[in-house]
Amino acid sequence: MICTEIPQVEFAHIGGSGTWGCEFPEDLNFEGVKVLQKGMEFETPFGVTCPMKLLELDASITVDHKPRKVFFIPFHGWLTESPFDECYSERVFWVLQRAGVKFVLADGSGGGVNPLMEPGDIICPTDLIDYTKRISYLEKFNPCVTRMLNIVSKDLQKCLYTEAKKDYERVFRNGVYGVMEGPRFETAAEIRMVYDQHVDIVGQTMMPEAALARAIGALYAPLYLVSNFAEGINPDWEEPIHDIYERTAPITGRVMLRAMASIDPSTITEKAEDYWIKTNVGEHNNA
Repeated sequence: MICTEIPQVEFAHIGGSGTWGCEFPEDLNFEGVKVLQKGMEFETPFGVTCPMKLLELDASITVDHKPRKVFFIPFHGWLTESPFDECYSERVFWVLQRAGVKFVLADGSGGGVNPLMEPGDIICPTDLIDYTKRISYLEKFNPCVTRMLNIVSKDLQKCLYTEAKKDYERVFRNGVYGVMEGPRFETAAEIRMVYDQHVDIVGQTMMPEAALARAIGALYAPLYLVSNFAEGINPDWEEPIHDIYERTAPITGRVMLRAMASIDPSTITEKAEDYWIKTNVGEHNNA
């Protein structure tokens, strides 16, 4: 359903394979969470978005005791198995920018490169290396040069880590995410390369989301499930990835909802705008 008006919303949850194995949030029966609207599609200069949901967290479960609306975007806004031939993230963030979103949490999964990590673990990355060749459209959202220092919000990452520790035995507090070109897994040689560059987990989704969040002035933090060993790390690994997805999706879903409810805007001093470098080149082309 094409929506002509974009509601004002401060919070967004970009879902991924961390919550893919369930119908989020309906399957969780999470008290205090209501689906206000589903199937919300928006026309953007980059194309039509995927169907989104508008959720409401009741005041009884939020840290500031105020109800809050949350945009939920399923599977990173992808409409096909590959995001690299379409601007799916740009479509999503075009909407989030106009909605006034200031806080973005994301979930996903990836292949464990760090031998200390095993499938079923959780990692809350604090940095990334982008190995993709995607065209950047950041200038369509912000006329400034976007710095990537401290790209993950410390405050939001703490919310995710704290809540994940309640349900998962092994949660890695920080690490480096390698953003790889899809839609395929990496070769064993590629994994050896990124291991030498201190990458802990590989996947395809932390960019351009992290950069786009900063470009629209929003704080961002992701949580990733280690769904498999990266190629060559443990050749004996055989458990199907989808079995892990189905087993962990309800758990990760509850973690994400609790983390979203625990964000206290009044205590956050970080500002995405502190990482904008103003230039005199061109005008703001707000597509």
